[in-house]
Amino acid sequence: MKYKLLILSFFFTCIVFSQNEDRKAYMYDENGTAIDEKTFFEKLRSGIYYKRAVVNDTAVLAKLYVRKFEGKLDASSYKKFVSYLEKTVKTKIDTTKIVVIYFFYENDKRVTRHYATTKRLEALNNNDAVQAFYMTEKGFRFKNRKHVFYEDIFNLAKQTFFETNVCCGSAVILKPDGTYYKELGEFSATNISEKALSDR
Repeated sequence: MKYKLLILSFFFTCIVFSQNEDRKAYMYDENGTAIDEKTFFEKLRSGIYYKRAVVNDTAVLAKLYVRKFEGKLDASSYKKFVSYLEKTVKTKIDTTKIVVIYFFYENDKRVTRHYATTKRLEALNNNDAVQAFYMTEKGFRFKNRKHVFYEDIFNLAKQTFFETNVCCGSAVILKPDGTYYKELGEFSATNISEKALSDR
């Protein structure tokens, strides 16, 4: 699916850039610095970035955004997050376990179904060291026979980890010491599973 999205992305970009010969393309890296087309697509192929393009009457503006992050919540932020997460999912969070959240925006309906049934996440979701939750943005209620989808009623997950609205689902791994790893946009089920269980 990752490669299909990349191919579609290139196809869309080529169509957009070729629709109007008078329309000039401007490409920027993640820092907002202008870069050439070759560099832009080399970075995009690395899998570390996703792109957004804005088309107007005279130009196409395309910018890269980082999609993989590592960080750490301080003790107070971790405690607050766990407290609100318990209220959201109505489940006691075991703070000795790894928390994994798969997060979806309303425009992700098709891919939400895909991630709810993918076999690659089953082993991770059923691992005794992990508490995994499927979550949707506030206002997006999604039902599925395989998993319960919790609505982010406090905007907690979104504000803490997924503030940037990107399509195709995102995921975060939060470890008991507050360290986290997240992927924005079509996350790799294999990569998330490996990252979650690393150092164990």
